[in-house]
Amino acid sequence: MTTSNRLNRVIKYIIVATLIILSGTVYSQEEIQKLFMGIKLNNVLCGYSEIFIRDAEKESKHIMEIVQNTYISFKALGKDIEQQQMFTYHIDKSTGNFIYHDSYTRQGEHVMAATMKVIGDSIYINDTINGELQIAYLPEGTILPNTIYYSYMLDDLGDNNKDSVTYHVFDVRSGEVKNVVYKKLGREKLELEEEEYESVIVSENDPMTGMEVKYWINVNSGLRLKMESKTGISMYLTDISVKEKLGVGNWDENIFIKTNKYIQNIKAISSMEVEAELSPIPFPVMEDLNCPGQVFKGDLKDNLVKGIFMVNHQKYKGQNAEIFNSDVSFNSEIQEYLEADDMIQSDKPELAQLAREITEGSKDYWEATLRLSNWVTDNIDGSILFGTAYETYKRREGACGSQSMLLAALCRSVGIPARVVWGCLYIPEYGGGFGSHGWNEIYMGEDAGWIPLDVTINETDYIDSGHLRLGIFKTSVTLINFIKMDILDYSLK
Repeated sequence: MTTSNRLNRVIKYIIVATLIILSGTVYSQEEIQKLFMGIKLNNVLCGYSEIFIRDAEKESKHIMEIVQNTYISFKALGKDIEQQQMFTYHIDKSTGNFIYHDSYTRQGEHVMAATMKVIGDSIYINDTINGELQIAYLPEGTILPNTIYYSYMLDDLGDNNKDSVTYHVFDVRSGEVKNVVYKKLGREKLELEEEEYESVIVSENDPMTGMEVKYWINVNSGLRLKMESKTGISMYLTDISVKEKLGVGNWDENIFIKTNKYIQNIKAISSMEVEAELSPIPFPVMEDLNCPGQVFKGDLKDNLVKGIFMVNHQKYKGQNAEIFNSDVSFNSEIQEYLEADDMIQSDKPELAQLAREITEGSKDYWEATLRLSNWVTDNIDGSILFGTAYETYKRREGACGSQSMLLAALCRSVGIPARVVWGCLYIPEYGGGFGSHGWNEIYMGEDAGWIPLDVTINETDYIDSGHLRLGIFKTSVTLINFIKMDILDYSLK
């Protein structure tokens, strides 16, 4: 036996042994199917998934077990990022739904993990960050999907005449059941690694953002053969040789566009006029683009924002701010931004206690807000990690949106209405350009209104006029397809 063959046998033994440990049951090598998926970012092959599939018996149910190991390498904001993921699904073969799912993600030193188990009409969720059990109700007919097989679509969009269908789908990221629309776009014969497959092409539209993802699904097995997303990510069925072809992706292409002027001191930008052409997801309305400190003149049509932004943010100094800890009644529009939600968990006891300690003795909303915003800037490091307010607090680092969610949660927990907004920000990198960004607006009362500030770039009591607002943050998925961003004029203070 050659050294190569001996090594291959050892590798196969390790794979089988790992699956035995996971399942507590012995299976022969022949019962394990192995697949590879290539992952591209902006057409650069920068990752792959290695997938093991087998039949098993779990709690008297005939299931299919999927173990998916994923590796991705890319650059973001000038940093080299390597991410590893491991997913496990136990799928009830009689329904196509998972009855158990766990996920493990490592990025640098940071680890995120969660487990989900279906019992009756509920799903029990435990994650390492929150450290507590969450229970979600599953309405009858809810789809519990996995990342590999989409067989539940074949009856409706495979051979029959339906053009679209709406399913109740459990979203493992948010822990919520959403109504998701799938549309049949046609059929296509795909040739992948010298094999030909008959596929149906299906589009999925996110109900919050309208973002479209396309899937090519094998009409015989329900296996996802290919996927394309507007975020620039695509996946496709391949073979083991994918490991030898990997490059490094560039996420900056998704969040940045170069412009025509270089401004070194961005914090001093007091006004800016920008001719813009961009396609944001979710798509804004005029009210989103016209707000205190910003005027937009142009058109919103065909998913395109085209026109001129005139930005002139004035620095607020606390005038007419509400008295802190006073008994203030808000209308329903403002009250919404005092409530806890899945991303801004102002009801977490740890966050509420911290906010009370930081703001104790504050005379008004503005003093309390400044204390909280300075705490976030001083204690939370910037990174590309996206997460909820509580996850960001526990990790002590996060992306711009994540840091802004933490500040919003701290403000809400002590009775100050706060929200996260998103858009783009002028940055001096690469000779000057605009990048996707998120920041805060804090409500100071009926007279003062909403006041913007940006803890991510240490603008804890104002924002510079290089911020172009596109809307209020309402979903974890935002995307700006930049076409043109030309600075017509600007001034520095």
